[in-house]
Amino acid sequence: MPSLLKAQMLHNGSPFRVVLPMASGPVETFAPAGHAGAVQPHDPPLIIVIDGIFFQYYRTGIARVWRSLLTAWVKSGFAQSILLLDRGGTAPKISGIQSQVIPLHDYQNLEQDRAMLQDVCEQVGASLFISTYYTTPLTTPSVFMAYDMIPERLGADFDEPMWQDKHHAIAQAQAFIGISQNTLNDLVQCFPDTKTKPRTVAHCGVDQIFSPATPPELERFRQKYGIHRPYFLLCAPGTGYKNAQLFFRAFGQLPSRSGFDLVCTGNQGLLEEGLRSLVPGTTIHTLQLSDEDLRLAMGGAIALVYPSHYEGFGLPVLEALACGCPVITTPMASLPEVAGEAAIYVNPDDDRALLDALCDVQKPGLRQSLQVAGFQQSQKFSWQQMATTVEKALVNASLPLGDLSTTNYLLTPDWSQSEEVLNQALNPILKTLAQQQIPITLLFYTAGFNSEEVNTILTGIVFNLMMMESVDLNEHLAVATLPPLHPVQWSVLLPQIQGRIALNCDDSQVIVLPMLQSLPIIPIS
Repeated sequence: MPSLLKAQMLHNGSPFRVVLPMASGPVETFAPAGHAGAVQPHDPPLIIVIDGIFFQYYRTGIARVWRSLLTAWVKSGFAQSILLLDRGGTAPKISGIQSQVIPLHDYQNLEQDRAMLQDVCEQVGASLFISTYYTTPLTTPSVFMAYDMIPERLGADFDEPMWQDKHHAIAQAQAFIGISQNTLNDLVQCFPDTKTKPRTVAHCGVDQIFSPATPPELERFRQKYGIHRPYFLLCAPGTGYKNAQLFFRAFGQLPSRSGFDLVCTGNQGLLEEGLRSLVPGTTIHTLQLSDEDLRLAMGGAIALVYPSHYEGFGLPVLEALACGCPVITTPMASLPEVAGEAAIYVNPDDDRALLDALCDVQKPGLRQSLQVAGFQQSQKFSWQQMATTVEKALVNASLPLGDLSTTNYLLTPDWSQSEEVLNQALNPILKTLAQQQIPITLLFYTAGFNSEEVNTILTGIVFNLMMMESVDLNEHLAVATLPPLHPVQWSVLLPQIQGRIALNCDDSQVIVLPMLQSLPIIPIS
């Protein structure tokens, strides 16, 4: 973090327009013409633009993630700071979410799309941008949501526009959110430059509809779909990284397989013929299910078998645990983060281990322990928890600051005082803290004063200490100006501030602000 963050000030002869660092649109504060002193700052707007592009292309798990986040933000009030860009009317209509229809996305015109997004961000005064699927504006600060590194880990044609768009978005992002720790670990390994930027894990949640079913509900489900035998459940089985062939090979060796059906969901009700040939004579139900019926499919299954080589999260595993469905999966990628100790794990290439697991999971004692552990594990995840985590990460990224230190102090000088008074108050504090052996950031609240003048004053004080008294402010002490913030930004920043350093020239109107009352006073002699 630089020793001094500078803001630019434009003066047109009447009001001042302060362009804050890391903001894509100007935030205006007003003072009487010709007066560069104190004003009563209005809460600056906080506008986070979300590109709903994913809804244009897919209705899969990522769509569920964003519908759940948006719904949770309506309940929490954060939706007031959200603008959802609706690609050609394809985004869900969620009451309480402001939206704006924009043109459909076209992978053949990425540069034009980025320019269009930048125009939108500038028109609405966006503080920050995040995409549901890899798009970016030209210059507005952005956060990248990482779902998985499947193409990078397992191989893909990186000349395809989709992956070019993804890699461009990663390079441009100033912060990252990953739906699992494993995904963020892979992000850093594949893109080492991301290691120096903020990264936040925000695990997915599970909808409340996924819960244990009653025996009458399960019987109605079986009758509805003509399922007359016990069955194993597979979600979106495929022969790629989903590794469904492992299950079909193992199940084909199960001595009692004639007593079981298979239920396969997703994939538009399709199943590759090469898989069917591994289990001749077995009845396979390929179903497209609503969430209500998926809950029943999970609740009535012998087990969900999920033998994937790689997942960014593994939402079906979590949903099955919440329904009391035993899970057989692999210890690969993010899956242990989701299932914890509540699943049977098998090597993704070990047919014999999976065959044994298919037998073991039928034992009543093991089934009961897996069901109890699974339900407890599922309680660790919620969409509200994810929404809160993502909200904090987005608001942090919107703050007009660089990375903070582990110790951060707020100072609230009355900038209308003379430079001599300010220098006498601040000089000894800076000198004392510069001698500390821990990283410290001092945040000087501008309170709506002319940011250029504030920076000039601080620059003079810092320069005097460094040049005249040989005080090194670069090694441990960082100095930054803090402009007026939106209440949501204050709510995220204040827990990162350890206290306020009292001055004999404090701004009397600022120190009584309710949001600052929770900060302890830090005496510096």
